[in-house]
Amino acid sequence: MPDASVRHVHQNKMREFVASSGSVNVIFEGEEEFGDVESTPLIEDSFCQEIKSITSSDLSATQRNELETMLKEFEPLFSRPVQPVAIGEHIIELLPNVTRQKPHSYSVPMSYRREVDRQVKELLDLGLIEPSNADVTYPIVCVAKKDASIRMCIDALNAVTKVPNYPMKDTQELIFTAGMAQWLSCLDLLKGYYQIKMHDENRGLTAFSTHNGVYQWKVMPFGLSGASGTFQKIMNNVLRSHYSYAQSYIDDIIVYSKTWDEHLIHLRNVLQELENAGFSVKLRKCTFAAKELQFLGHKIGGGKHAPDEEKIAAIKRLERPKTKKDARSVLGLMGFYRSYIPNYAEFATPLTELTKGKKSGDVKWGKREEESFCGLKKSLCEATALNAPDFGKPFEIHADASDYAVGCCLTQKDEKGNYRPIAFVSQKFNKTQRNWATIEKEAYAILFGFKKFDKWLHGTTVEIVTDHNPLKYLIEKTPKSPKLTRWALALQRWSYKITHRPGIL
Repeated sequence: MPDASVRHVHQNKMREFVASSGSVNVIFEGEEEFGDVESTPLIEDSFCQEIKSITSSDLSATQRNELETMLKEFEPLFSRPVQPVAIGEHIIELLPNVTRQKPHSYSVPMSYRREVDRQVKELLDLGLIEPSNADVTYPIVCVAKKDASIRMCIDALNAVTKVPNYPMKDTQELIFTAGMAQWLSCLDLLKGYYQIKMHDENRGLTAFSTHNGVYQWKVMPFGLSGASGTFQKIMNNVLRSHYSYAQSYIDDIIVYSKTWDEHLIHLRNVLQELENAGFSVKLRKCTFAAKELQFLGHKIGGGKHAPDEEKIAAIKRLERPKTKKDARSVLGLMGFYRSYIPNYAEFATPLTELTKGKKSGDVKWGKREEESFCGLKKSLCEATALNAPDFGKPFEIHADASDYAVGCCLTQKDEKGNYRPIAFVSQKFNKTQRNWATIEKEAYAILFGFKKFDKWLHGTTVEIVTDHNPLKYLIEKTPKSPKLTRWALALQRWSYKITHRPGIL
């Protein structure tokens, strides 16, 4: 009771409990005898609680309720265990004239054996692997993960496997397309590769040996050559009818819409397709109905995209490379975001020079390398968000060249007349190109920009902005140099005008 006292009530005094009510109330016939009625809210089930924990804070109460109601209709999609779907399979094609040899076997390290046994048992219980009698088996390679667990890999099979040439999605185009939407949802399939069936006749090819037996895959394992192409092909078929608002990059699915009502319809359609196909979705890894979200290493939404903040934080913590291998790793991580950095190729030149040569070993670190390393880190940490192209507005290419590289920026003006960058591209000159005359380098910068941005510029009129005044007259008139003549002819496929503006980049 409210005053902390206790009263005993006969069960006949209580009304029937209704499970669908929003709270549990105890009602007495003589309410004045027992004081005020106390209301106790129902405890939500774990599925509803998990939905609430991942629902975007951008939603109003009404929108949140509409989304949660719709997602609850697809609870089996989010709760079923991993199982192979029936809409496709992975086929392994061996290279011609190759005889599979039994590889040298080596034992699993003692420190990994308990974890290997656990994973093998889990895979057997889920029906993803089975005992094997194959003549040729491959030893597993245990790779330690950041969370102290391991990943079992079989890489020897890839050396004798023909890689299917299935085209993958253009990630830049996908980011631009989805980023223009006002509402975004991202779905993550539960161990997506394990949901693709292995062709029955190919199971024996995937046989692997452990310290405690030999097994083979019934589903497509991670790391198998051609696996990503198989998965992409299957997802393209699943989402074919919804291509205008839903696409996938391997097992990452993104749904994008202009309005809230459209997004509910689009999301429902995609979830229904996944349900029909028998897929399993990992609810905790999904993001629903957000204005912005992380996708393929970028933060996208509202017509813009920017580098993933966690990735930038990792770049900020990078230490100076000490070996060629370290330098390649640093350039690989920074190069992933090169489209956000004006003249990236020129700034990165001192670091790329460190990676030359086949011999491994320590690198010589000096002032140029230090300035390049620190400058790139600073540029990435301060990188501006890039805008999605608006095909109702004119485009401008700002092109420039130095002694070592060319750089271009594709841009458009907003309603206030401010320039909004869409993408930056750059390229380091080789030895021959470094010997070109200045006029040739500047002209090449224009051609380079058009080629890089062609998918957006073809069929439009583009303004070329350059800080090299003689170039304007050279391109517009018949050039005397054979090289410039060829480039002038190549530029005729685009409609453009040239404007001189000093100090553009």
